[in-house]
Amino acid sequence: MENNSIENMFCMTLGSDNVRLHEPMKKHTTFRIGGPADYYLCPHSTEELQKILQICRENKLEFFILGNGSNLLVSDKGYRGVVIQLWKNFSDIETEDNTITVKAGALLSKVAAEALEESLTGMEFASGIPGTMGGAVMMNAGAYGGEMKDVLKSVTVADGEGNIIKLSADELNLGYRTSIVKTAGYLVLEAEISLKEGIPEEIKALMKDLTERRTSKQPLEFPSAGSTFKR
Repeated sequence: MENNSIENMFCMTLGSDNVRLHEPMKKHTTFRIGGPADYYLCPHSTEELQKILQICRENKLEFFILGNGSNLLVSDKGYRGVVIQLWKNFSDIETEDNTITVKAGALLSKVAAEALEESLTGMEFASGIPGTMGGAVMMNAGAYGGEMKDVLKSVTVADGEGNIIKLSADELNLGYRTSIVKTAGYLVLEAEISLKEGIPEEIKALMKDLTERRTSKQPLEFPSAGSTFKR
């Protein structure tokens, strides 16, 4: 199919403001490097994402799911295919009792701030991690003694065909920087976080301490991966 027809299908699905051609990926990675992606799309909903995946399948287009772009290396040659960014447009956060429901594009720092506002403890470790909920679930992100497997209740994902699946925490096979999301190639859509009631002053103090420890060791004002470890 001609490129103009594919572009028109994406625009009809998302609106032209959420479709960019030849978008420089250096604008969307913390390393600030990367050439242009053929198509750069920003869906708002699961339905839009499913339609994008359908268009990609029907036209044999490679696609890549992008979050906040942290720890991501993109070639100067760019990406020949479709980059789907689940970030600001896909970042709703809702709290009910001790459970926070989070869209994949929400920043972990925003989720930690929501937990603080609701006097819930358990997400403090994630307050300084520069990533989104989707990436955090996929790699079982962690820091300072805490990790996602400690707080995840369930995760809603899409497979490569666009089918929606809800997985309990026990079904996620969470390990050191891995999960079934990563090994099965699922796309995280939403996660449920189960936290405990806490004391706001203590939650805030711990978040402040962890932030100070992180900023004292990492050059956050420069393009970087954040931190690098040798295990």
